[in-house]
Amino acid sequence: MKYYFLTDDSEKSLAPFFSKTVLSACFIGVVIICISLILCWPRQPLAEFVGENKIPMVFFIIFAATLIINSYINLCCGCGELIRRGFYIIKYPTDLATFEKENDFFTYGLIAFLLHSQMMLLLFLPVLILAASISAVSFIPFLQAVSILYFAALLCRMFGFMVYLIWGRTSTLGYFVARTFMIFFIFGTFFFAPFLNPLQILYLLNKSTGDIGLPFALYMMMVSFAILLLIGANHFLVRRHQREKGI
Repeated sequence: MKYYFLTDDSEKSLAPFFSKTVLSACFIGVVIICISLILCWPRQPLAEFVGENKIPMVFFIIFAATLIINSYINLCCGCGELIRRGFYIIKYPTDLATFEKENDFFTYGLIAFLLHSQMMLLLFLPVLILAASISAVSFIPFLQAVSILYFAALLCRMFGFMVYLIWGRTSTLGYFVARTFMIFFIFGTFFFAPFLNPLQILYLLNKSTGDIGLPFALYMMMVSFAILLLIGANHFLVRRHQREKGI
């Protein structure tokens, strides 16, 4: 099987790895995070923060911004919006079926999503490391925060793909459903289910000097379960499309 998701820059691919459009979106995201880091850079040495028993919130601000930006890019990639250009109010006459839709999900789409989400997060990693250093966040909480970003991005990618499978890339309804889901997950869960809110966990990682193993474990367990459900749903939808087309 050829893995077209690496280089194929056409409407047959949802979000090819090395597409100029995808790379440009990631680059803009990194630039925004760098500017955010400059703006929130502490005006006093770390030793003074320690003496005042305070912790710089640079870690939380940068990780929260990266969470939102990276998750949104992954959502758009899952929906196929970075290749299909134009406003969603306009109804396109055709929408070509993608390789992700024509190939088995477990051997093509899922592999692409897992790898691409990692590669995109790696672009933000240098800035994330610097932010963690400024806030004196140790290695284990840093790894926990990075895993939160990755699983959030993967969840948005999977949901975006499900939206694409149900409504396609030209649906205004699908456009708003995808964004409503992301807003609810990142912001709405703070009011309805704080243990599922990634911003809440990132804040605890920045503020806490002890172990937050239980909140982190609960968050990861619930998000992982949601991802598994979406994997099953996406596989079912892909197989249904293939049966309808006789693939």
